[in-house]
Amino acid sequence: MIRLAATLLVFSFCSSIWGAPFQNGSFELGTITPCNTFNVPAGSTIIAGWTVSIGNIDWEGAPVPACGWQASNGNNSLDLVGTGGVGGIQQTFDTVPGTTYQVSFDMAGNYGAPPVIKPLAVTINGVTTNFTFDTTGKSFNNMGWTTHTLTFVATSTTSTINFVSDVTASGGTLNAGAALDNVRIAGAGAAVSAPIPLSWTHYAAALLVALAAGVLLARRRTGR
Repeated sequence: MIRLAATLLVFSFCSSIWGAPFQNGSFELGTITPCNTFNVPAGSTIIAGWTVSIGNIDWEGAPVPACGWQASNGNNSLDLVGTGGVGGIQQTFDTVPGTTYQVSFDMAGNYGAPPVIKPLAVTINGVTTNFTFDTTGKSFNNMGWTTHTLTFVATSTTSTINFVSDVTASGGTLNAGAALDNVRIAGAGAAVSAPIPLSWTHYAAALLVALAAGVLLARRRTGR
């Protein structure tokens, strides 16, 4: 019983310090299967790993065009403006302080309503970079997805990335913003699709598990 309690204590400790690596960059996972899932409100977490940060967004799915437009990767993607002219989504994930990370994402735009030029603001740990996309000639099966990249240096054991599209200055129906898909984040020197490196707490947790297993095995062999 004591051995079992010790083992459970170690695993409980490891679970408590184990963080959350970046996840679900193509918006494939969630509590529902999207099909033109419109006006997902601020605060919603129905898309796994992500929180709607401002306004509301549309979650596009498959098949095309019944449930949305052609995604860049997989079946799903986002229109970052549902109604009201502004919308955004964010995720907080593990980082190693002092490490440089590369962010890659695919951008297009909702061609169905103005403005023709869709804005996108990407904010990481309070630093914002702006992008635009021209929807001229685009359609549900010709989205024109374009890949963008940027880098940042982590200053903490977690970082937050926030994607916001704001078309309020354009008037019109205010329900068509930048489209987003295939977000990828990796540490310097790693492939973009690779997992984010683990922090020292993760290695400490793994070491504790190994030590506990070694102690239990030694005691079992000696009959103690």
